[in-house]
Amino acid sequence: MTVTYTSRVATARFGGFSQLLLLWRGSIYKLLYRELLLFLTAYLGLSLAYRFLLSEAQRRLFEKLALYCDKSANLIPVSFVLGFYVALVLERWWGQFRTVPAPDGLMVAVAGSVHG
Repeated sequence: MTVTYTSRVATARFGGFSQLLLLWRGSIYKLLYRELLLFLTAYLGLSLAYRFLLSEAQRRLFEKLALYCDKSANLIPVSFVLGFYVALVLERWWGQFRTVPAPDGLMVAVAGSVHG
């Protein structure tokens, strides 16, 4: 959703950018708060389960599982996945760029017909 804040930016004072970030309509916080709450809930649940519900043997098993997942995460380099993502974004951008008609002909016609 696009929300314009140009009138507020034009009359900004000290700390105005912070106030713009805290506005709710069109805010990045509005976009991400559900994911943040889900992550914090999962983190809190795992942390409380690890600290209060698991025995020592279960904690060691959980730590081994965490180390295994950490090692497995390094098997696919991030730069490799990022390369695919950038290629996909560039391909979509280039496709949109190619579909936008060239405005040269229209601009010549407008410039030729407008007097002044």
